[in-house]
Amino acid sequence: MPPPGDVRPARFHVYLRDLAWDVFYAPVGGVVDFAADRLNRVQSWTIRAYLTLVFSALVVLLMVLAVWH
Repeated sequence: MPPPGDVRPARFHVYLRDLAWDVFYAPVGGVVDFAADRLNRVQSWTIRAYLTLVFSALVVLLMVLAVWH
């Protein structure tokens, strides 16, 4: 605080940290950012590559379902 009579504006600074955010949400956000960066490449694939991915995922899911039952 400036002394009385000083024309400078008073400055007040507070630094707060949210421990729950640092422990729980920040790591999840980092993982989501990492996955989004990697999956962003799918947007530039050709239709042939995209359909191959979808068909492969369908085959894998059906195999998992067959083994599970």
